[in-house]
Formats: sequence, C-alpha cells, structure tokens
Amino acid sequence: METKITIKTGGTTIHKAVILSKVYSNFIFRLIFLLVWLLGCASILVLGSAYFYHFEIRIIGLSLFFLAIFLLYLALRKFFIAKVKRPRISLTEAKTSLVADRVINLYALFSYELAAATDKIYGSKDSKNETLQNLALAIISTNEINFVLFRLGLGKDDLKAAISTNYSSSASTTALVSLALDLAIAANRREISAVDIFWAFCDSDPFFQTILKNLKLNAEDISNVVHWHNTLSDKSAENEGVFNYRRFKMTGGIGRDWVFGYTNFLRMYSLDLTESIREYGLSLEVIAREKEIREVEQALLSQANGNVIVVGDAGIGKRTTILGFVKNLVDGNLNQVLNKRHIFQLDIESLLSGAAEPGELIDKVARVFGETASAGNVILYIENIDNLFSGDTVGKANLSEVILPYLDSNEIHIIGSCDVAGYNNTILPNGALAKRFVKVTVREPDDKSMVSVLEDTVPTIEYRTKAVVSYEAIKAAIKAASKYILNQPNPEKSIGLIDGAVTKAVAARGATIILPADIESYIAEKYDLPTGEVGAKEQEILLNLEAKMHALVIGQAMAVDSIANALRRARAKVTDSHKPIGSFLFLGPTGVGKTATAKALANVYFGGENKMIRFDMSEYQNKDDIYRLIGTRTEQGNLTTAVRENPFSLLLFDEIEKAEPDILNLFLQILDEGILTDGEGKKVSFANTIIIATSNAGSELIYQSIKEGVEFTQIAAKLTNYIIDQHLFRAELLNRFSGVVAFAPLTQEEIVQIAKLMIEKMKKTISETQGIEITVDDAAVAYLSELGFDPEMGARPMQRVIEEKLENLLAEKVLKGELKDGDKYQITLEMIK
Repeated sequence: METKITIKTGGTTIHKAVILSKVYSNFIFRLIFLLVWLLGCASILVLGSAYFYHFEIRIIGLSLFFLAIFLLYLALRKFFIAKVKRPRISLTEAKTSLVADRVINLYALFSYELAAATDKIYGSKDSKNETLQNLALAIISTNEINFVLFRLGLGKDDLKAAISTNYSSSASTTALVSLALDLAIAANRREISAVDIFWAFCDSDPFFQTILKNLKLNAEDISNVVHWHNTLSDKSAENEGVFNYRRFKMTGGIGRDWVFGYTNFLRMYSLDLTESIREYGLSLEVIAREKEIREVEQALLSQANGNVIVVGDAGIGKRTTILGFVKNLVDGNLNQVLNKRHIFQLDIESLLSGAAEPGELIDKVARVFGETASAGNVILYIENIDNLFSGDTVGKANLSEVILPYLDSNEIHIIGSCDVAGYNNTILPNGALAKRFVKVTVREPDDKSMVSVLEDTVPTIEYRTKAVVSYEAIKAAIKAASKYILNQPNPEKSIGLIDGAVTKAVAARGATIILPADIESYIAEKYDLPTGEVGAKEQEILLNLEAKMHALVIGQAMAVDSIANALRRARAKVTDSHKPIGSFLFLGPTGVGKTATAKALANVYFGGENKMIRFDMSEYQNKDDIYRLIGTRTEQGNLTTAVRENPFSLLLFDEIEKAEPDILNLFLQILDEGILTDGEGKKVSFANTIIIATSNAGSELIYQSIKEGVEFTQIAAKLTNYIIDQHLFRAELLNRFSGVVAFAPLTQEEIVQIAKLMIEKMKKTISETQGIEITVDDAAVAYLSELGFDPEMGARPMQRVIEEKLENLLAEKVLKGELKDGDKYQITLEMIK
C-alpha cells in the first residue's frame, strides 16, 4: 500500500518563510529596509567619529536609537534566515516515518526555493492536486535546478512543456521520496532540494528515463552532474558569511619557525610547501589520488626505509599527489608523527646550476641533506630525483655516495618523484638506491574518476574563457582523449583537450556553451582526423566510393568493396574499436593492381597520394631493421613517427613477405590492438589508419588454377590455406587482417581499360605542362594493349609500351618545335606501328 505522502503548505515553518518573503518583496518594505541600512551605517559612522568631533548629546542619542533599530533588524533577519527560511529539520526522522508508513507532509521538508516554486504550482495551502506531475513542474521551476539542467543540455522551457502535456507515469511516490531523502541525508543537508527530487525522478520515473535515453544519458550521468552541483554548492556555502571561520587562518604563534633547527642553507634552495598550502591552498581538492596519498603516508612511517619515490608518466598527477599529501598534513589528517612536520621542495636546477666543480656540488648537496637531518622535523621533497643520479651532474659527481647515508638515517625522510623511464634507467639499476625507497606508482584515473577530475578543473577554464562546458562535452573529451591521444596520460590529455576545444570555440564563433561537437571539431583540426558528423561532401564520397575507385582501378571488385565497407563502418560509428579502420592483405601476381588500389583509395578518400605512407618491406630484412621502424631512445622510428604525425592515413607495406619474421611480429600487436610502443616506450595509435599489405605469395597457385579452368572465387577460398601450408605466412598473422583479398590476373579486356587510364594520365600531364591537346584513336589503343599484355607480368609492361610508342614520339615533336602550346594532335595506329 502506498505511504500517505501529502504536500500541504498550511502550518509549516517553510511556508511562513515563503509568505514573509512575498511581503518583504513589496516596494514599501524594501524601501524601509534600505532606509534602515542607510541609517544604521550612518549611526555607526557618527558614533565612531564622536571621539574626534564633539557632537551634541542629542545627535549621539539619535544615533544610538538608529543603531539599536539596525541591530534589531539584523537580529530579526538572522532569525528569519536561520530559523524560518532555513529551519533545522530532521530528515532522518522523516525517513523513519516513511519506513513506518506514517503520513508525511513533504512540503515541510522542502528547501525555501523548492517551497516557493511549489506554492506557485499548487496554488492553495490545502491543495488536493498532489500529483507527481505538479511536483515535477515545481522542481523544474526552481533556480536550484538550473545548473543541472544546463550541464545536461536539457532546455528548461522544453522540459516544462513536455511535463505539462505528455507526463504519464506509474512511478511510486514512496520510492521517489525515499531516494530524495537518502541523497539529502548523504549530503548532510537539512532540507530536500529540487536537485534531490530531480535525481529521484530520473532514477525511478519512466517518463524522465525516456527523456534521458533520447539524450543518450543514463543514471550515472545524472548522478555525476548532481554530485558536481552539490560539490560546488558546498564550496560556495563554506565561503559564505563575513565571520566564516574558514576565512581565518591560524598563524601558529610566535616563533613557529623554531619548531625545527637552523635551515638557512636549505631554504636558499627549497620552498616550504607546508606554508604554501597553509596560506594559499585551503581550497585545494585532490581527486582520485586517495590511494597513492595513503601509500606515501605508510611508506614514510616505515621503520626500515622511511623514504618514498612516486613514479608515473609526465602529466599523470605525481605533483598533485604530493600536494594532496601536504594538504592532508596541513589539515591534520595524517598520523601524529607526520602532522607536525614541514615539507620542503628542493630546487634541483638551482642547486646544480651554481656548482662549477664536482667537489663544490658534493659539498652543497651534503649541506642541504645535513641541515635537513639536523632540523629533525623536515621531509625533503625532490621532484625529478633521478636527475641527481643520472650522471649528467657537474663533472659526473657521484652523489649517491653522499645521499645514501642519509637515506639510512631515521632523522630524515625523503619523497622523490620521477617518470617511469627515469626510474627504470637510473634508480632501479642502482640496487643500493632502489632498496632504500618505497615505490608508489601513480596510474591514470579511470573514466569515472576522470569525470570528477574534470568537473573540478572545468570551472577554472570557464572563468578564464567566459564559456560553459556541458557535461556531455566532458564525457566526449574523456572518450576522445582515450581514443586519439596515446602519447600523454590522463588527466593531462583530457584537461588539455577541453582547454584547447574551449579556446578554439570561443575564438571561432564566440561560443558560450561547449558541446561534444566542439571537442570533435578541435580533435579533427589538431590531429587531422574525421571525428565529427559526416558532412555532405564526405557522405557523397563514402556512398559512392566503389564507383570513384573503379574510375582509377580496373577490376578487383572484391578488394574495392572490402575497403569501401570498412571505411563506411568506421565513419558511421557502427563499430567502436581501437583496431585500425581496416587491415587488408592483398595477394596476387605482380602487376595486377595491388599498389594501384591503395593509391586510388589515397586519392579518392584521403585527399591525395601524399596521404599514403609507403614502406618497401624488402628494405627490412634484418633483425636490427626493427629499430628503423619503431626507433630507439635517441632516434625516431620511420613507422611510429609517420603515424604519430599523420594519424589519419593509409599505410602501404609492399612485399611484406620479404620482411624479417621478427618484424612481422610487430603487426600482430598493430592489427589486434591498434597500438605500437616505440623505442622510447611511448604508445602510438593506429586506430585511424587503414593498413594495406601486398604480397606475391600464392601467385603460383593462382596461375595453375586458372590454367586448369578453376573459378577465381574458388581459388580465393583456397588461397589462405595454401599460404599457411607452404609456410609463407603464419596463421595468427593472417587471422588478424580484417580481409585477405586475392587479386585475379588481368584479362585482355581489362588491359585495354588500363591502357586507356594510362593514356588519359599522359594526356593530362602534357596538357598541364605543354598546353597541347592529345587524342589517341581506338585502333592505336587496341594495338598498344596487345603489345602491353603479359599474363604473368600484368599491367607492368603496359607503362613501358606507352613510354616507347607515345611519349617518345611526342617528346621528339615538342623538341623539334612541331608541337607547341595550344596545338591539337591526334595519334593514329599508323604513327606508332
């Protein structure tokens, strides 16, 4: 049975606040209040000046009278806000009543803003129209809900109209109110807000769930935005009030610097992070690093080696983790042993730059560590600590011998940080050094944590750019960063992506709200990737890709169809994979159009043959050649660099069977995961490439089968098994290609078509360079096709025939002056026989 939940305004404290606010908003009352403020301020000025100016007793008495009225007004106003407008209500008791199936007047639990909106919707204090529809209209009418609706991309007026005309729901009022109460109690609030009830509607009401589904939003999205709203509201509430205790900072008393020993030299080369956070970092909030901060604390409390090294890629949040640890120390949230300490950050660059000789550097480092140990209450933080031991210090001074004794001392604790490469190359190989540090690895936040990180970061970007970032844009940025940017870690890459997208949108169109389309537009421009919606021009190309490619490639319908379908799937976002858009192995005899097909695709879709990155794999036949492709720590790789600079491109690997087998193993990872790690340990994404590999493997089977009259479709079906049986390629490599395509030998009729294409290309070149219009009659074309036809060499001889019979003839006439700009010239069969 449904719990008796009613919404009655009569007799509730919050309704009195609504009525009083209506009265006080009257022009007469507002004028009176203004006069009280002015007279009160004037009386304070008069009384404050009475010591210097001898006012008449009458004026002083009048000032005291007005001051008393002013103070009375302030007291009444404070009482109204605290006890009437913001009464203390036990939501826990309301929850108990709900469970006990007792009657609950929901109106009494409302926030002032929600109560005022409800009063307008319901109309009378004993309304019998207590429907969920009216409650929904009430929450949408409040200003409290504006933030949530705006970030979700929900239009307030449109939502009101939909609720007014189409609302129909079987949702349980009890369940809805229970959810709203749970959220308000969890947030430690003393009333239910419109945001609480909105979240409950989204979680349990089919009508609202349908609206969210149409916007591609889910319950987790609503929860994230509500949490974002509540976090900002709590921060705002913390800073409200003139006498808010958070506005005042404890100074620590006279001589607080004497809590540790003499550190004059240490201070020359370091910054006291503890004091910096105490003075300027009270609002610092570190998200998704609680685990790492706890590990740092535990490592420093260790009796064996109370030193810690924080390891992670640049931009992943190592320094943020340290600042979060310092913030916990300042707030007194660490173990008592650590709470009284100061954390100094050592400026390594300044320390190293001032030393001209190894001995001088060793002396400086020894003094810094000596003072730290003598102070007895200092934790030394060294950013990029691997630089102290890298061998690049002045004169290659051996600083490890100086520092190691301090690492064994109980009088000093050190927090170091470095990237993964620095740890693996410098710290880890030095066993004595590595065992004296507890390693804490900082990893990328997961997507859920990244939402919270960006919600905390976005207001800073918004304040600078005067634009507003929608929640959907935040989600789009996280997804795009994970898909397109692999050489940077989160949160750096997602923050950079939003920052760049906002800046671009504001500069380009004066945008005030940033949407997912702005993220896609920025990615497309910065990385030359087609990420947004398919435009009319691209749509026309995709839908007619086969026809456009066949204008450049004769025959080979199977290969052209496979490529076209792969591209359409990728751009229509039917598939969401980190694998390449498509990967194809073209098999067949030489000269049948394998490379020509790749060139045709580059021209038609990618915009030109320059978008095709070609590798002749016959040049990679030794094991060491693998480093030419992926690079080393000091040199860039041909393949990884090309893809990083041109992420949306066509990769052609010619004669792949000639490559060293170990090099072919690289393709297992590329084709399966779409990722390759270069010589520096950085990841390169192949997710936006099309990979085409060509090989003559299996040509013998194709020729033999055709001689025997076997249908080519049957040959193609047998070709893969034949290649595996002959150990030409490993099965695991073939299976990773999205298509293994057999190219049929060219027929005489196809050679004629190819000859026409080659002649058209020659005619275009002569017209552009010499201004001469050339025509070749059909008989001459047929004759050239006969000369250029070779069943085993395919179309390759055709190019040589055209050079010998046509281009040589034309070159001679141009040089003799018989052909010049503007001439028209027809070549006949008799001329070339």
